[in-house]
Amino acid sequence: MLRSEPGFSLKRVLVIIAVMMSSGAQVATAKDAPEKDRGIEFFEAKIRPVLIKHCYECHAADAKSIRGGLLLDTQAGTLTGGDSGASIVPGKPEESLLLESLRFESFEMPPAGKLAPEIIADFETWIKMGAPDPREGESKVVKQTIDLEQGREFWSFKPIAKQPVPQVTDADWSHTEIDRFIRARQEQQNLNPASVADRTSLVRRLYFDLIGLPPTPAQIDAFLNDNSSDAVANLVDELLASPHFGERWGRYWLDVARYSQSTGGGRSLLYNSAWRYRNYVIDAFNKDRPFDQFIKEQIAGDTLKSNDYRQQQEQLIATAFLLLGPTNYEQQDKEQLRMDVIDEQIQTVGRAFMAMTLGCARCHDHKFDPIPASDYYALAGIFRSTHVLTPGNVSGWTKRSLPVPAEQQKARDAYDQKLASLTSQQKKKQKQLKKLELQLNSIVLDDSAATLVGDWKESTFMKDYIGKGYIHDQHQAKGKKLVKFVPKKLKSGRYDVQLAYNSAESRASRVPVTIKTAKGKHTVYVNQRVEPTDGAFSSLGQFEFTGTKDEEIIVSNEGTDGFVIVDAIRFISAPVEAEKDTQQQAAVAHYKQTTLKITQTKKQLKQLKSEIAQTKKSAPPQIPEIMSVYEGEEPGDYHLLIRGDVHNLGKKVPRGFITVAQSDKPADKPVSIPETASGRHELADWIASPQNPLTARVYANRIWHHLFGSGLVRTVDNFGFRGETPSHPELLDHLALKLIDQGWSTKSLIREIVLSRTYQLASESTEKQRAADPDNRLLTHQNHRRLDAESIRDTILFVSGNLDLSQHEQTIRPDTKTEYGYVFQKHYRSIYIPVFRNRLHDLLAVFDFPDPNLSVGRRNTSTLSTQALYLMNNPFVMEQSQELASRLIKDYPADEPARIDALFRTTLGRLPGQTEKANATRFLRQSQTSGGPSETEVWSALCQTVIACIDFRYIK
Repeated sequence: MLRSEPGFSLKRVLVIIAVMMSSGAQVATAKDAPEKDRGIEFFEAKIRPVLIKHCYECHAADAKSIRGGLLLDTQAGTLTGGDSGASIVPGKPEESLLLESLRFESFEMPPAGKLAPEIIADFETWIKMGAPDPREGESKVVKQTIDLEQGREFWSFKPIAKQPVPQVTDADWSHTEIDRFIRARQEQQNLNPASVADRTSLVRRLYFDLIGLPPTPAQIDAFLNDNSSDAVANLVDELLASPHFGERWGRYWLDVARYSQSTGGGRSLLYNSAWRYRNYVIDAFNKDRPFDQFIKEQIAGDTLKSNDYRQQQEQLIATAFLLLGPTNYEQQDKEQLRMDVIDEQIQTVGRAFMAMTLGCARCHDHKFDPIPASDYYALAGIFRSTHVLTPGNVSGWTKRSLPVPAEQQKARDAYDQKLASLTSQQKKKQKQLKKLELQLNSIVLDDSAATLVGDWKESTFMKDYIGKGYIHDQHQAKGKKLVKFVPKKLKSGRYDVQLAYNSAESRASRVPVTIKTAKGKHTVYVNQRVEPTDGAFSSLGQFEFTGTKDEEIIVSNEGTDGFVIVDAIRFISAPVEAEKDTQQQAAVAHYKQTTLKITQTKKQLKQLKSEIAQTKKSAPPQIPEIMSVYEGEEPGDYHLLIRGDVHNLGKKVPRGFITVAQSDKPADKPVSIPETASGRHELADWIASPQNPLTARVYANRIWHHLFGSGLVRTVDNFGFRGETPSHPELLDHLALKLIDQGWSTKSLIREIVLSRTYQLASESTEKQRAADPDNRLLTHQNHRRLDAESIRDTILFVSGNLDLSQHEQTIRPDTKTEYGYVFQKHYRSIYIPVFRNRLHDLLAVFDFPDPNLSVGRRNTSTLSTQALYLMNNPFVMEQSQELASRLIKDYPADEPARIDALFRTTLGRLPGQTEKANATRFLRQSQTSGGPSETEVWSALCQTVIACIDFRYIK
C-alpha cells in the first residue's frame, strides 16, 4: 500500500491535512435538522395505529382491565412501563422490553398472535429515533375540537398579501427589493452586513449552487476577467441555461418526492422504470416548467389534456410521484395495504407541496394543527378513488404503455393483433392435437426413463422438447454410446414406433435405431438433419409386441456423422386389418383417419410456428411500460376510520381538501368533485392555485433554503404550529407573489435571489454579528455551507477528470434482481446513481444522503469523524487522487510551484495561501527521498490531502 512505502509517513499526511483544515475554513457541527418532527410523523403513521389496534384494549386508561400495570396510551406510561419495568429505553432497542415482547422473546404481545415483521421493524426504528412521542399528558384518545376560523389566523393559512418594500436608511446598499427587506431588519437591530464576497469565492458559490459542480480554472479566469457591470448576471444566465442545472435542482425535488428505485419492505422489489420519473424531473427544471404545472402533472397528469404524445408522456410519467413510496407489496391484508399506500400518498403530497403533516390526522384530529380527521379522510377518498395497486399474493404497482407517435402505435397494435391471432390459432390447434392423440392408444417414454450407456449430455437448448429435456452424444465416442428404452407397460399388439428428436444441419444423417421384439430385431436409420414427420416424432415403422421383458428400443451413435439426439420414444397402437372382421376394419379406419388428422394438424402447427417466428422477426420496437396511476373504476367518498383501523369503518366523509387552507370557501360548502372522477384533478388545481396560502410560500422558501442553507422558515417541511415562524414574513410573501407573477418560474426566482447583494455577501462574520444574531437569521453574511453528498462525489470525479457528464436513462445493471449487495461501479453524476431503500452508495450515505423512505426538504448536515476517515482511507478517493496527480504531473512536468497552484485552483477554486504552499512544498521534498515513494505516489498523497480538507467540501 502507498502508506507503507519507505519514507512515506501517514503522520506527514495528517500534518498536511491539519494545515489544510485550518486554512480559514470554519469547521461546522451537525445542524439542527428537523428530526423530531419527522419522528413524530413516523409515530403517527407507524406506531400509534398499531398501539391503538393491538395494545389499548389491555394497556390504556379506559381498558376494562389493565394488564401488568402497563399503560401504553400516554408517553409517560410508555416510558415508565409496568410491573416488569420500563417498556422502552429511547435510543436502545436492545434494552426495550416492549420490543422484546413484540418479538415474542420474553412476553408475547399481543396475545392474539405475533405482529408482522415489518411492524416490529417499525418499532425498532422508532426506538432508535429516541421514541419521539407527541402524547404528553394524553391519557387516552381525546376528541379535539378544532376552531377553523381561529386556525386561519395562523400566519401560514392567511392569504398571501402584497407587501410594501421597506424604506431603508442605507438605500444605496441594496441591489434588489430583496435586499431592502433584509436590510430593514438589520437596521432595526443596528447591525451592518458583511462586505460582498471576493469574486473568486462568488464564482465557486454560483457554480455549486446552480449546477452542483465546481468551475474549472478557465471558467474562473473568464469570470475574473469580465469587468462588465453585467458579469454576474451573465454568468447566472449561463448557468441557468446549463443542462446541469436540472441535475442539481432536480435532485432537490427528488428528495422531496422520496425518490427510490426499490420498494423497501418485504423482499424489496425494483421499480425498474422509476428512472423515467427522475429524468422527467431533471427535464422539467431545465425547461423551467411552471411549478403550478409541475404540481398538476405529478398529482393528476393522467387526467390532463395533451397536445401531442410527448406531452402525454411527460404527464403520465409524472404521476409516478404517487407510486414511488416505500411499500411492502407482500402485505396479505389487502385493505390494510391499500390504506397504507393512501396514507403515504397523503403524507407526501401534504409535506411536498404544502409543508403540512397530514398523516397525524389518520387516527384522530390533528393534535397540533387545525386539521380534523375528516379532512384526512376527505383526501383519502380522492386517493382511494385512484387505481394504484395490482392484485396478487404479492401485489404490484400500476403500469401503462408509454405514449408514442401514432404511426409507431399503429404498427405495434397491428403486430400485437396479428401475433395474438396466430397465438390463439396455435393454442386452438394444440388443443385439437391433444384430443386427437387421446383417441389413440399411445405410450410415451421420455429419455429420462431410458438406460444410458456412455456419456450422454442433457440439454434444453432447443425448445419444444418432450418431458424434461433431451440428450445428445456430444458428437463424441462414436460406437460406444447407447440409449435403451424398455416398454414395460406395453400390451400385446401392433404399434407404430416413433422417435422424437430436434433437427439441424449439425445432426447425424444416419442414426441406427434397433427395435427388438419377440419376433426378431429390426434396425432403422434416421436422418436427423430432416425435421420429424409431424414436427416432433418420426415414425420408425409398425412392429408386433408381445409385452415380454426382452423387448426394447436401442438408439446407437455407431458410425454416425454428427450429433445424435434422443428426446423420447412413442408407441401408438396400430390395429391390423382383417378381411372378415368388420369391427377390426372399423378400428383400422379410425386409426388411419385419426393419424392422418394428427399429421395434418401437426403440419398446420408447424406452419403457425413458422408464421409466428417470422412475425416476431419483423416486430416493431417494443413500447416500454411506465409507472403510472389510473382513475378508479368506482370513484366515491370514503369512511372515516375509527382510530385509523381499516376494518372499523365510521361515517362517510365527502371528498375534499384541507379546510383551514380554503380561505375563499365557507367551511360548510363542499368541494365540487364530479361523481365519475377521483378528485385528483380538482385537488391538483386547488394545491396549485395562487389562492392557496401555502403552496407558493412553501416553494419560495425551499428555493431560499437551497441558496442560503436555511429557509426564511427553517422548518421547510412544516408550516404548521410546530414549525418555526418566518424570520422575514413580509419577504416570504413578496417572494411567493413574485413566483406567481413570474409564471411560477423557478429560474426567474433563483435569478432574482442570487443577483441580490444579500446572496453575494461574504461568509465571514464579526463578533458583534454573532453575538446579536448567532443563527444569522438576519443574514448579515452568507452562511458557510458544506457541499451535499452528491456534489462532494461529483467534484472528486470532476477534478480527477473521470466524471461522466452525459445524461443517462436506466442505470441499474440489466442482470440486477435485488438491491442487496449491489455494487456501484460507474462514474456518472450522482443523480444517476441507482437509489435503493436498503442499499445506498457508501459516499452518499456517509455524507448525509436523505432517507428515501421519507419526503425530505431539509437534509441533515453533519461533521463526523467517519467522513474524514472515508476521505482518507476509501479506495475510491485514493484512485481519483492518483488520477488527479497523474494529470498534474503530465500538464506541469517540471514546474512544481505551478503544479501546486494548479492543484489548488482545480480542487478549491483558488490559489494556495503562502503557508499552504510552503507546507505543500516541504511535504513534497521530505517525501521524495532516495528509495522512497514515486513522484506519482507522493503527489497522489498531496492531492488526497487537499480533497480531504475542509475547504474542498465547503463553500463560503
